[in-house]
Amino acid sequence: MCATVELINADGSNRVSLTSGMGGCEGQPAFMPWGGIVYEHFDFAIEDDGIWGMNGSGGSEHHIISPWPNGAGGATDPNVSLSGQLSFVGTDFSLIGPTDPAQALFGSDLAGNGFHELLPMNLDLGVKDDWAPDGKHIVLTTNANLFDPTRTANIATIRPDGSGLHYLTHYQGADVKALVGSYSPDGRYIVFRLEDHGLYALMSMRADGSHVRTILPFSTFRPRGIDWGPR
Repeated sequence: MCATVELINADGSNRVSLTSGMGGCEGQPAFMPWGGIVYEHFDFAIEDDGIWGMNGSGGSEHHIISPWPNGAGGATDPNVSLSGQLSFVGTDFSLIGPTDPAQALFGSDLAGNGFHELLPMNLDLGVKDDWAPDGKHIVLTTNANLFDPTRTANIATIRPDGSGLHYLTHYQGADVKALVGSYSPDGRYIVFRLEDHGLYALMSMRADGSHVRTILPFSTFRPRGIDWGPR
């Protein structure tokens, strides 16, 4: 048994396993705007780490795309825009930085067609990214693993075609990092984790990077996999 995708009610009740975890691991699930689910699936037998999809009740599981089969790399954190464009983070295991392999952002349609690079490996993307509810931008983190030791992890947005990289945070120094979570359902705010010399805070800001405020103050508690629930 390995990691599985599970569905529960918002109050923690009615927990249901949507995948079995037999022969592989599943994780990083995200809802499609119309209710289906995309997720990462790693197959132990063929060492394939790809993006899969299923309906909202766990049926009709199907493979979407595996950019690097046979253990050459991985794909994780799939997200789907309102128009049906898939974005996901890809890892190249041949490029190792100070702590982790390099990561880039890629896209395709929901059939796995039109595979293309949105942002390159040398930008060292964080695992988490998110589509703005109107589909006009993707929010993400660059230099997440400090591949460039002269810069730190900061939050930026791009257009759906990968152009227009625009930074929302401008922290400096390797001991201070901003790592994105997600947009609010109305697209007005972004939630993120701020790291400062070994302490962690949960923060929010407006979608243009202004009006930064604290949700959870700095402590040793490290928020991860941050997402904003429906309104």
